[in-house]
Amino acid sequence: MPCIIEMLSVGNELLLGNTINTNASWMAAQATSVGAEVSRITTVGDNLRDISNAVRESLRRRPNFLIITGGIGPTFDDMTLKGVAKALNKHVQLNRRAVELIRGHYERRFKGKPMKLTGPRLKMARIPEGGVPVHNPVGTAPAVLLSADRTQVFCLPGVPSEAKAIFHESLLGKIRSRAGGRYFVERWSTIKGIMESNLAPIIDRIMTRTPGVYIKSHPRGVENGVSKIELHFSTFSSSEATAHRTVRGAISAMKKELRRQPGKVRMTE
Repeated sequence: MPCIIEMLSVGNELLLGNTINTNASWMAAQATSVGAEVSRITTVGDNLRDISNAVRESLRRRPNFLIITGGIGPTFDDMTLKGVAKALNKHVQLNRRAVELIRGHYERRFKGKPMKLTGPRLKMARIPEGGVPVHNPVGTAPAVLLSADRTQVFCLPGVPSEAKAIFHESLLGKIRSRAGGRYFVERWSTIKGIMESNLAPIIDRIMTRTPGVYIKSHPRGVENGVSKIELHFSTFSSSEATAHRTVRGAISAMKKELRRQPGKVRMTE
């Protein structure tokens, strides 16, 4: 069975268009590279009801991992942990280990200076019952890990540098282990001189003849009167050699098909 991942991105700034959701695209690429499949990426604002509803909906689909980014900081609108707790019918409570992680961060940052754990700082240590705080190597707020039936729920900060650091340190290995040695292989090609509407049936034929391969076309406009399309070939397999062979076979089949097309159709890798 494949390792299925869903992602939930939290933040009004994402919905307003003020911030590009680089966290989701980066994590999806990382997860896919170790053999997992990202089935859904959802974005909601800093709204307790929307967060809890989105978490419940995801858990009903029973992914192996639900990765949530954003909304675990010290400000009033950081509601992710409350939303997760509400979805799981749990309370949030001050976690001693989370307090230690936060205190340690401030002590390292302000060496020799007096430091007080204020209300907003302690807010980052209030996590859902049963949650496990996870070390944040570059920031203040610890991540939080919870188990909900078959789903592992990870709540990460929204700051990209923090999310990436925690992902690499504490999450990527778990995903790789759960993916169970599946391999993902991808290659890109560029085709010039054919319209996407003419390319579509060729893609259908090759995917039918090459089970397991996925071919996605990306039109890139027209250059000097010649249409340009980028093709993405990808597959998952329990064998790395088989994955490479499948993709190479699909590319070879595409080249043969294009040689039969009228006009000057060129394909480069």
